[in-house]
Amino acid sequence: PPFPHSPDGGASHGPCASCGMAGFTDVGVLAGASLPLARPTLIFPAAGSGAIRGSAGGAPVGQRSSLSSTTPSLAASVAATSATVSAAATAAALAAGRNRRARRASGLVGRRRAAAVPSSEAPTPLVVEQASASRVRSPEDASRDSERDDVLQASLDKLFKAPSTWVDVGGAKVLRPPCWAPPRGVLHFLGGEFVGAAPHWTYRRFLARLAERGFWVVATPLSASFDRARLAKRSAETFEKAYQALLSRGTLLDDRLPVYTVGHSSGAYLASLLAAGAASLAPEAYAARLRGQVLISYRSQGLAEALPLGRGFWAQEELQSTFKDVAERLDDFGPSAEGLAEAALGLANLAARGLGLEGAPALLGGRERVGDLYAPVLAQLPELLREASSGLPDDTGARPTEGSASEYAKDVNLLLVQFEGDGLDETPELERRLASASASGVPRGNIKKETLPGTHLTPTYSEPPDLFDGTDAMGRAALSSEAPFDTALLGAGARLDGLVDALDKFLDPASPDVKTAERPPRVVLKGLTANDLRHPLDRRQTKALERIPGIGEAVRRVVSIVEQGIYQDNISSSVLVGEHQYPWLNKLLEHACSVLDIPKEQRPELFVRQNPVPNAYTLAVQSKRPFVVVHTALLELMCEDEVEAVIAHELGHLKCEHGTWLSAANIVLLGASTLPLPVRILGPILDRIQEELMIWQRAAELSCDRAALLVAQEPWVPVSVMVKLSGGGASAPGKEVLPRQQLEAFLQQAQKYDEAKAEAGLIGSMLNMTSQRTHPLPVLRARELRRWADSEQFRRILFDGKASEASP
Repeated sequence: PPFPHSPDGGASHGPCASCGMAGFTDVGVLAGASLPLARPTLIFPAAGSGAIRGSAGGAPVGQRSSLSSTTPSLAASVAATSATVSAAATAAALAAGRNRRARRASGLVGRRRAAAVPSSEAPTPLVVEQASASRVRSPEDASRDSERDDVLQASLDKLFKAPSTWVDVGGAKVLRPPCWAPPRGVLHFLGGEFVGAAPHWTYRRFLARLAERGFWVVATPLSASFDRARLAKRSAETFEKAYQALLSRGTLLDDRLPVYTVGHSSGAYLASLLAAGAASLAPEAYAARLRGQVLISYRSQGLAEALPLGRGFWAQEELQSTFKDVAERLDDFGPSAEGLAEAALGLANLAARGLGLEGAPALLGGRERVGDLYAPVLAQLPELLREASSGLPDDTGARPTEGSASEYAKDVNLLLVQFEGDGLDETPELERRLASASASGVPRGNIKKETLPGTHLTPTYSEPPDLFDGTDAMGRAALSSEAPFDTALLGAGARLDGLVDALDKFLDPASPDVKTAERPPRVVLKGLTANDLRHPLDRRQTKALERIPGIGEAVRRVVSIVEQGIYQDNISSSVLVGEHQYPWLNKLLEHACSVLDIPKEQRPELFVRQNPVPNAYTLAVQSKRPFVVVHTALLELMCEDEVEAVIAHELGHLKCEHGTWLSAANIVLLGASTLPLPVRILGPILDRIQEELMIWQRAAELSCDRAALLVAQEPWVPVSVMVKLSGGGASAPGKEVLPRQQLEAFLQQAQKYDEAKAEAGLIGSMLNMTSQRTHPLPVLRARELRRWADSEQFRRILFDGKASEASP
């Protein structure tokens, strides 16, 4: 158990409040003590105290220990009584061996047991420095410090090379905004009870939306605890550690960016504690840089009251031994359960792929999901039971009072967010206390309140992918293949976007003095395959046809005959791009082929054809003479970057061989039409097959938009192409990528389309003939491209797996 004279329940450096015993410090294990535990320490009284006590608590190996009052008398006491100390330490450690808490590494979330040291092995001796030194460290300590520094530098390197990727920095989960989003601020996020243990998963969509708006997100994981003041303090310290680490990399984070705290549910309460009691709970630098706070669904009820059976049950002394025993059993089961979960998920994903369930792996996750989400969330239960076994802390000091409201940081702007369907929210009570403090003459920052549609769980909303093809409601809307519940799912997503919009308006705009984050150089994607960029539906349908023996080769032979006639027309009536004709187009073609890893023998010829309609096309078959045709009107409308995106789109058709497989599907359709079945049976079958083919063709276009994005390696160029083809380039002064404000406005039209479609209902949907289109609607197509630019799949292809060398 914690040392009885520790005022804060752990290793302390101050005098005991109850008996006045002098302060004590952690100094680590002395040489010669044969201990059966991995992290035993000796806790010495400060100089002048006559007692020496053993404990298995204190600082674990790998953390720095210090002597708060190291004097010659203490050093002499240690030297003169080494035998007594060794015996006392051994006895204390053996007694503490029954306490599993002593064998866990301390941490913010999901602490695990450490492996025990066999009793036959002596512990590593410490190198005791001179008597005037302020700390005692072993060589292993220095080695572990070096390893931690290496891990931290690797995390910072990953943040620099791979924006929009979650990275662990000093215990916090950090999400850097994409390179194309001007940085606007730093958000310290605190999640609610239980879900706050893995905020980068449980609030994934919400936090990603904020990063897309230009905000650094530093989410501090919080395990559920009865001691909320301790949680608030740890959260601030973890944030400060991560923030300083980010600043240490000078080109990564600008220290002029404003810092805000965003909390949800009990996390909003912890955020209010940090602002109201910043002097005692948060580092001084944290309080000094805090610009504002966003408190979402504020809830101040303590965990003991919120849990089933109430505080009276969890505070019963006669149940403490039971709580402790259950916690120890869960600790024993934890590592084996984690291994079983990883194995089970691996087998489930293999089975799902074999059955053609494209969305199952994304839904279930793999080994990373087990260690990063499931384990931290489930590890909270033994932690809570262990806390209850030691007695619940008095939570009354951490409750909101009129005084705490008056102590709220005077210059911190506040946004209070309440949802219309939230029965757990206590925002009105906080609002009343703040108003009462303001009426008493206490100056403060601006306080704004937003009431939005939604529930207490709206910030945690994340739509699961479809099991069969991996699409979601927005993706199916782009394909005009909506499922029965898609309207409800789109509505839930719209409510989350409304929350993001409310925060966006409250938080400061981008400062003109702060430059956009440095963009990594464009890379060549060595080893890129067609399936890496295929839309899930495109991939599933292609795999189904590939199972038909010989159909792909048969179609290529048939198409090659048609190709010869088209080639003769192109070579006789168009301009063949090369080193001497349109050399700048030739360079764009070579570069796009290089990025998409298209071998030289498979690279198409590029023709420019006189035509007043801006367009480009390809036969999309990897045969003897692959080609791409671009109209002159398109070259007049687009800048070079946009033309390259168009060429990359057509190369996507070639890489995926859409001409081959869509032609094969049409052959299958033709064969089905010859079946000897009655018209009333055959007609619906053919109509359904034709409808599926049209959906597949629209999915193929989305696959090729991804190819354009992989070449541009940022979303605004291909989105600008779509806007210009839709009519947005007529007023542009000169050929250049359209302004970002115009592109964002075009993307917002997709939401207006969703609203209009929902209002039209079933009859309006029937009158809208989108199901007969070969291409997705432009606004939905642009939205899908923007979403994939922010997806983990795009980041993984670009930064983790396929990027291999700098592009010219």
